[in-house]
Amino acid sequence: MYYLEEYAKKAINIAKSRNLPVVCRCGESPGGTKHIGNFNDNIRSYFIYLLIKNSNYPAIHIQTRDDMDPFRKLPKGYCDKKGNWHLNNKKILTKYNNYIGKPLFFIPSLDNCCKNMTKHFSYLYEKECKKLGLTDTIYVSTHDLYIQGKFNKYIKSIFENIQISRKIILSVEKSKPNNYIPIFVICENCKKITGKITNFDINSETVDYLCSNRYLTKDYLAKGCLNKGTVNWNNGKTKMDWEFEWPAQMLIFNTILEPFGKDHLIGSWPISKQIIKKVYKEKKPLVFFYEHFLFNKHKMATRHGNIITISQLMEILEPEIIRYLYTKRPQKQRNINLSQIYHLINEFDRAEKLFFGLVNIKNKKEKNRLLKSYQLSMLFNIPKKFPNRIPFSSACYLIKTNSNNSLLKSTEKLFELNKYTKKRLKLIKNWIEKYNLNEYKLNFNKIYKSKILLKYDSSLSKEFSLFFFKKRTKMEIIKKIENISTKYNISKKKLFIWFYNILFDKNKGPNIAFYLESQNLKSLNKIFTNRLNNESNQIFKKNIVK
Repeated sequence: MYYLEEYAKKAINIAKSRNLPVVCRCGESPGGTKHIGNFNDNIRSYFIYLLIKNSNYPAIHIQTRDDMDPFRKLPKGYCDKKGNWHLNNKKILTKYNNYIGKPLFFIPSLDNCCKNMTKHFSYLYEKECKKLGLTDTIYVSTHDLYIQGKFNKYIKSIFENIQISRKIILSVEKSKPNNYIPIFVICENCKKITGKITNFDINSETVDYLCSNRYLTKDYLAKGCLNKGTVNWNNGKTKMDWEFEWPAQMLIFNTILEPFGKDHLIGSWPISKQIIKKVYKEKKPLVFFYEHFLFNKHKMATRHGNIITISQLMEILEPEIIRYLYTKRPQKQRNINLSQIYHLINEFDRAEKLFFGLVNIKNKKEKNRLLKSYQLSMLFNIPKKFPNRIPFSSACYLIKTNSNNSLLKSTEKLFELNKYTKKRLKLIKNWIEKYNLNEYKLNFNKIYKSKILLKYDSSLSKEFSLFFFKKRTKMEIIKKIENISTKYNISKKKLFIWFYNILFDKNKGPNIAFYLESQNLKSLNKIFTNRLNNESNQIFKKNIVK
């Protein structure tokens, strides 16, 4: 069974036993521009919501906006409402350091376009989600939940079970004092979440506090103002630590299923599930974790500006292909390299052709995965007929060899010029301009010392130097390669590797017929002629590799 279907089935069984609808929940912290890794929470839970909904069992999809979290640090940059990226200068960074420790909903928007920072970043994120077709999500502010009193009974449970609460948190966070209370007052004077509770009264539901210095992490110090006071702990006057607030959020919505990142699996979740059972005395939801995405082999981090946004992906990929990325198994770490995004496009195209019966796959497990992934990536809105999209390599070739004015006419001669092809041409044109780093640019002055097919190296170089004395079409090139393969009894696979080696010094590359057809004739002829005449060719022959 497809892994997302397994979670959907388990979620339905749990919901039935509790006589509840399936609530698929997730959360996000609106302290910066959201990246494609943050999107994992929303879309993976949304997929399961769709599967449950399609099975005719009641389901709800909720995402909370953690705008009560304390502000720690201004990110290096941010996106404005139009999606343009801006770097923050030192003056702005210094100014925002004064807000460290205040709730995010209190922090002003960077370009004064919204009521506060959380409204700005949440607006952008929710807009991206809707553009990707996630239209059924209910978005909820954590700050609103506090003000509405939704957390009141959970705060009371902590005080009523303070010894158990301390034992759980101190078993993991050894640096905290023995009298630690995992709740802080929002200081009435400086508005920071730095009011350390010195005494509490369960009957009157009040706490005494002293506003003192508080390390949010070892790197971020929120300075207290030494104000003292007594407040009622209800309705947003206090805030729980994350390890207690997170499970309370789950319980407020009767959450049945929730995904989260791997960092929570070994961090907050082991504590939180104990709190659900021993402090709140309720049942935990079904959970699963996902691995983080890497960007150019580094973990994405908004604070450091090392991110890719959904908006950036939408400039080069169809929404369904972006969604397809998230249908893959979550427990595998994936490196996102935008210069090689064609691998994802080609895999999606293969899944689409499989769904419409244009290709077949013998491996039943892989076949089932691709079919289910395709259906989810389309949000079950499958086209009535095969979309017949232009292949990636063909689109690249046509874009590189045609002007803007002639592109559509040239495409129409070879492919069905439908809305899918027009869209892909536009997206791949953006990709070429932004991320194609001339990976397969010919360097005809360099002779790569390839050891592939050395026995035939001179003969092959001569064949192709003569062949490219005039411009050749794709079909002529394909036919020539087939003839050479037969003539020299060389597999086409080895022949392709030979081409990639002598052209790029690589074992893989683009569709070779399309590539050779798109290149300048003089450049190709020079590549093969230089190789044939180069003195180093004699050196090659001493180490023959069949």
